[in-house]
Amino acid sequence: MHRSETRELATCAECGAEIAPATERGFALGSDAFLCFACAVRRGGRYDERLDRWEADPDVEGLALGDS
Repeated sequence: MHRSETRELATCAECGAEIAPATERGFALGSDAFLCFACAVRRGGRYDERLDRWEADPDVEGLALGDS
């Protein structure tokens, strides 16, 4: 992996998986916190693939987001 690629990765706030927010359908929880797609859906998020956007936000209760 190229060094610049590591700066573009984030860690899912729930499962710890590495995700690339710029290219994956993760859910942004702020400027530096994310949920991977699987965790966002498991927490009730609904993604509309046709419109390429989240229709319903996932429940983020209980997550340590770092900003609080």
